[in-house]
Amino acid sequence: MRWPKFMRLIIALVILGAAAAATLLAVIPFVVSTDAIRIRVAQEISAWTGYSVELRQAPRLRVFPVLRASLSGVTLSKLSGQDARPIMSADRIDVELSPLDAILGRLSFSETHIVRPHFNIGGPVDNFSGLLEAVASSNGRLGTAIRAQRALLQNGSNDKTLAAQLVSQPFGRVVVRDGTISFNRPESENETEGEADQAQQITGLNATFEWPRTSSPATLKGNAQWRGEATQFNLSATQALPLLAGGMSDVTANFNAAPLNLAFQGKATISDDRFFEGTLSVKTPSLNGAVRWLGLPPVVGRAEIGAFSLASTITSTPHRLKFANVEMTTDESPAKGVIEIGLEQDQPAVTGTLAFEKLDLRRLFSIFVPLPDNRARPPNERDQNDRDMIDTSFIDRAELDLRLSAQSATAGPITLTGVAAAVQIRGGRAIFDIGDAKAFNGIVQANLQIVRDLKSASGELRFNASDIDSSQLFAVLGFDKPFVNGKGNVSLLMKGPANRWSQLLTNAQGNISVQLNNGQMQGFAVQDFLAKAQSQGFFALERQENIALAFNRLDLKANLSDGVATLENARLDTSDGTLNLAGIVPFVDRSLALSGEVVFPGSQPEQQSDATEDPQEETSPAKPPLNFFVGGSWDRPFISPSGTVQ
Repeated sequence: MRWPKFMRLIIALVILGAAAAATLLAVIPFVVSTDAIRIRVAQEISAWTGYSVELRQAPRLRVFPVLRASLSGVTLSKLSGQDARPIMSADRIDVELSPLDAILGRLSFSETHIVRPHFNIGGPVDNFSGLLEAVASSNGRLGTAIRAQRALLQNGSNDKTLAAQLVSQPFGRVVVRDGTISFNRPESENETEGEADQAQQITGLNATFEWPRTSSPATLKGNAQWRGEATQFNLSATQALPLLAGGMSDVTANFNAAPLNLAFQGKATISDDRFFEGTLSVKTPSLNGAVRWLGLPPVVGRAEIGAFSLASTITSTPHRLKFANVEMTTDESPAKGVIEIGLEQDQPAVTGTLAFEKLDLRRLFSIFVPLPDNRARPPNERDQNDRDMIDTSFIDRAELDLRLSAQSATAGPITLTGVAAAVQIRGGRAIFDIGDAKAFNGIVQANLQIVRDLKSASGELRFNASDIDSSQLFAVLGFDKPFVNGKGNVSLLMKGPANRWSQLLTNAQGNISVQLNNGQMQGFAVQDFLAKAQSQGFFALERQENIALAFNRLDLKANLSDGVATLENARLDTSDGTLNLAGIVPFVDRSLALSGEVVFPGSQPEQQSDATEDPQEETSPAKPPLNFFVGGSWDRPFISPSGTVQ
């Protein structure tokens, strides 16, 4: 079979083209000067960055599969007359060249590989703003493009056509392989030398920067090792050059590592008046762990906050952060609301409103004030004195005004519903307030204030309960079998030094009052008690099953001081008489030292009011009051009739 003439022609042309290309590639090393390539690459890098470039060795050429020049020992520094410390040094830079341009003597390249570079941030420049300004003020093409873009943004360019040409320059692709970034910053007091070195370096950096032209979108993606964790990042800007020039751009950012995942999509400005607006998503398996990994100040308190997620819209300015439409989950407790952080002063000011489905009030409090840790530890790790100190240093670290609500909440053993609470920290004072909540089948309110000065701290606790079931209250106070059941009101005020946990009760001052109606004293056999008390014998007051004393009203008022409750008034009204108590109740060791009196009906005979009554009419003799003494403990009281007490 013979090929058609045109097919033979096409095959011949393909063979000739391949031969020509092979010949072209073969002769390139002989016609292209390596010195010209070195000078051209140095000029190109310097033209783009505005920095001085030093190439210590002649380049090596490779023609297959692409024409590539490799230059070893590359250093990038500020221009002479300025700080000459290198901002970058690299083992090698590979550039891909156009074969045709190389033959014609016009060296051009669109892709650059930087192999094992070391970037020094904080030496020649102190921060990102300094780096950006250094590039913008350089004499390189990138600096020229940034300044031209600024002129366009400010409408100050006399020649807008020239400015438009300057802002659209070819850039290409830059690939970084196995790089290192060093941040020269002071070591933290909380970091060891090894941790500080690790925190100041990003290692194993592999990244690709795509920017075809300075007028086109730009993307940066890659991975690295930071603070001992593998991290992946992806950044993109649709208006990259306006962003570098201080303008606005659509921005997408993703950062992923084991301790923290972060995503942002919105608009941004990275000038001195930096501004971000968009949607933010943050997830971490441990909030405390993420804070430690980022090197931020630790979360106040010893409470470990585990899994945490946040999704919200964010508006950020140099002096304020606002999170709106917040959907937050902490330790499997979801919440919605808004949060705003003011950064105008040295101390950040946080305000916000959050609505939780469920809330652990004890954990919330421990975030601010570390609660005593009573877990057993080896003797060489245990410092009883430090653990006994109440840490109130959080008052000096930030201002806070949070309004909280929860469908349900817990405070230790207490369960609450319909909770409205607040946390306020300002001017050396912290307030933890439960304005309204349902508990014990009634309504409760609580307020804790801590005031801190230079030497010490003091606290004040107020608790009010209305129309509650007393048996439920006594149960959460540790009484397995509540002694008094009734419906009524309880109020408590305690205040004193807030320096040591072990001295809170012994140093507290205040008062307590209880009013209960139509209740019962469980396990109290009144007839058995009266019989034993009238026998003048010493006996233990034993709780008896399936027996209760019904009462009409219970009134109790006591003053609290130095760990002792002194009864101001204690009165129990029943249909069989009235019980009055006086004395002290040391509530630290739960002991009793009381005197009691039972007043029977008719014990106080009425005075004769009618002088015309028959003087011969006899009345029943009044039953005298019964007096006794109560000692022992709350769990096992002992009764001693007054006749046996000396």
